[in-house]
Amino acid sequence: MSNILVTAVGSYSADIVIKTLKMHGHAVIGCDVYPKGWIVDAYNVDTFYQVPYATEVNDYLQHIRRICETHKIQYIVPLTDPEVDVLSCEKVTFAASDIHVCTPDEEVVRLCRNKYELPLYLSRNGVENIIPTCLLGSNQITTYPVFLKPISGRGSIGCKIVHTNTELEQIKHAVNNSEYIVQPFITGRVITVDVVHDPSTNTTICVARRELLRTVTGAGTTVEIIEDPELESLCIRIAEITGIVGAVNIEFLEDSEGKLFFLEINPRFSGGVEFTHLAGYNVVINHLHCFTGTPITKRSTILKMIVARKYEEYITEYL
Repeated sequence: MSNILVTAVGSYSADIVIKTLKMHGHAVIGCDVYPKGWIVDAYNVDTFYQVPYATEVNDYLQHIRRICETHKIQYIVPLTDPEVDVLSCEKVTFAASDIHVCTPDEEVVRLCRNKYELPLYLSRNGVENIIPTCLLGSNQITTYPVFLKPISGRGSIGCKIVHTNTELEQIKHAVNNSEYIVQPFITGRVITVDVVHDPSTNTTICVARRELLRTVTGAGTTVEIIEDPELESLCIRIAEITGIVGAVNIEFLEDSEGKLFFLEINPRFSGGVEFTHLAGYNVVINHLHCFTGTPITKRSTILKMIVARKYEEYITEYL
């Protein structure tokens, strides 16, 4: 069994990641930017560390390397975008010490995180479900409303619906135009697909869910597990085109007529990855398999159902 460092143990996916790894006999070391008493899952790992924000790159990496040395870590599983961004750039360095960073490669992460380049790349490679996308500073916008979002944004941070040209021009003068994209505004439900891609065997597993309720930051709280062979084929093609390794989540927008539009790839576990576990596929262990050389398991029957998430309170310290 392995010693595994899981980062951001206060994030949405942490609970199922920690439970699953421990259930399979792995030692789990956890870290987060917040102190232990603020995070319930900090009490569910074997050892917990508070670390700097990943945006403080040098300090963050020093702490991560120190944890790896202390606990003879073999695998690092980052759970949030900033940590994936930083650690994917260090995969080769860590690999020299026999530590495997369980993310797609740096250039793949960079492509996934660029909401301007990614749709263009997919379109050039024959993916048709792409929303027309242009930079904020372009003169290609002729109809309204439009949807404005940061090129490298996370969740719904910085996103805005713009209804008039006057409003758009005001925004252009207030922000860096090269850091935002503009797309036609399309209404509909979000469909999230948990995707595990193993390039060594060219195997891809997909489990999709329609989000019935979601938070303003983009986390599904009530979902419907669905099966859609056409959608799954599209996700398999996207995974192969982009060179994804391991588990990611791909999001689509489904309009009122059932037409699907590609939204984005998040090169990490989805916040609702436990929904997929409940539906019958173990994303966490199969993600790990992609980095251990073990073939990922085939998908058995997926249980179509509605799953709702609730929040529960825990006392972490008496003061």
